Amino acid sequence: MQRFTLSNIRARLLQSQALALLSLFGVITGLATGLVMAWFVFSIDIVTGLLDEGETTGFRGLNAIWRFSLPLIGAVILLVLFKLTHQKYHDVGISHVIDRLQRGRGKIPTGNTLFQFFAALIALGAGYSVGKEGPAVHIGSGIASKLGRSFYQTPSQLRLLTGCGTAAAISAAFNTPLAGVLFAMEVVLMEYSLNGFIPIIAAAVTAAVFTHYITGDHPALLEISIPTGSSIDIIWLLVLGIATGLGAALLHQVIRYFLTLNVVKVHKRFLMAGLISGFCGLLAPASLGIGFDTLPSVLTGDMALWVLAMLVVAKVVATGSAIGLGIPAGIVGPAMVMGLFLGALVGRLLPSQTPIELFAVLGMAGLMSGLLHAPLAAITAVIETSVDASLMFPAMIVVVISNLTCQVLFQQPSVFRTMLSSRGLNISTHPLRNALASRYLTEIATIQFNVITIDMDDESIEQLVTLRQKLFVFRTNTQASYILTHHFLTQRIEAWQRLKESEQQSLYGFLKLGLPERSRITVLSEDTSLLEGIRIFQGEDVAAIQVPLDAFRISLVTRQKLTSVLTSEGELQ
Repeated sequence: MQRFTLSNIRARLLQSQALALLSLFGVITGLATGLVMAWFVFSIDIVTGLLDEGETTGFRGLNAIWRFSLPLIGAVILLVLFKLTHQKYHDVGISHVIDRLQRGRGKIPTGNTLFQFFAALIALGAGYSVGKEGPAVHIGSGIASKLGRSFYQTPSQLRLLTGCGTAAAISAAFNTPLAGVLFAMEVVLMEYSLNGFIPIIAAAVTAAVFTHYITGDHPALLEISIPTGSSIDIIWLLVLGIATGLGAALLHQVIRYFLTLNVVKVHKRFLMAGLISGFCGLLAPASLGIGFDTLPSVLTGDMALWVLAMLVVAKVVATGSAIGLGIPAGIVGPAMVMGLFLGALVGRLLPSQTPIELFAVLGMAGLMSGLLHAPLAAITAVIETSVDASLMFPAMIVVVISNLTCQVLFQQPSVFRTMLSSRGLNISTHPLRNALASRYLTEIATIQFNVITIDMDDESIEQLVTLRQKLFVFRTNTQASYILTHHFLTQRIEAWQRLKESEQQSLYGFLKLGLPERSRITVLSEDTSLLEGIRIFQGEDVAAIQVPLDAFRISLVTRQKLTSVLTSEGELQ
């Protein structure tokens, strides 16, 4: 019976039967992300409870002085944290995770993950109009990445675990497991993988159940009841779609405006964000924080129409300035809340008898989809939050119109793409290039070869060839490497043996003189994608690429092997 040792587990993870272990890692990621989300919830409750003398009204229950001062105090504390930590740890959030997937082979630095945890606690506790899901995505993905690297997983498996962290965060934040799965694949991974569904679903379900178990029926776990038999005329669906598309474009433009202010000094950016959030808190108290605690009064119509309109405007300004000026937290939660508020406002302005709750939940889908480019996740969120599958059709109409308005009419990309572009980083959306960039050379590489070096004598080389290995790596004294076949070596050894004794030289020297053309090997210091491998073969006259498999082993990818993988099925591990 095979022993369950760490080395055995690592070996199995490199095999195609690793689904069970990846799903286990998904569950662990879900537990860790759920714990982080619960910590955020309790921390916010503690802050607002202390400042509001134990009441449960959230930030809107604070007096005017605290509503103005709290974001400024948070800005000062954040500045101290930034001052005490190295600049390389300051890239955080969902945009950082996407960047690490595209350029970092799924490796999310532990230092950035720890920094994100504490920075997010400060930002959320200070009442900024930001969300918990962005930090939770980063932290969950960071935990999953660290876990995967500990077991020497391939880069594509690290990508999958990053998706687990994303799905778990969205699921725990809004109690929407399926929307979390689709969000991970639409926004972060930017692909749908049949092999990835099971581990990602396991992470999403685990996070939702675990967070609900710890926090109970907390307002952060959104659930909206739609009156039975509610419907909405298609003309109002079109109006709502246009309105939410305009809202998404407006919020995007506010974020872009603050991103392009080019305020380099972090203290100026944070103090500016604190002042803007403080003024918004004075004018519209409910604009502080994410805003779920305000939802009941919005849906019941207790809030005056002009107050609701002011709240929507204040929420756009407070969120856009906080995100654009670099407050380290999320955008998804505020986007959903703004969609709910905007939908409720449109519902109250239109001459329709449709319940405000229906307008609100469809508005959430429209604005979320237009801003984040996540239509399927937005539609699924409607069904999960309302527990009413009949809303799928109207949600689809609103989402389509909203996306067309935001993306086609106003030419707005995903907000995460805009945030990365502001830092000089671009996201590739080409499906073929993304597919090649998401798989790595070590996934098709071979370790079935022997190495011939200058310190080997004639007998050692001859014995090595008798092992019938198909490939050999010939290393010269200049550290250059060449790939040789067994057939070529056999012929060269026979030619060497036929030499007259007076002409005979060492077998190594004889082989070196007859190295075939175009047999050189490019040696890489780290693994790279199939896309980069193709570029290497296109730009260099080489026969193979050597990549490190782990800390102790090297592997080879030949030009023939890469061509075979790209033109046949079943080759990738």
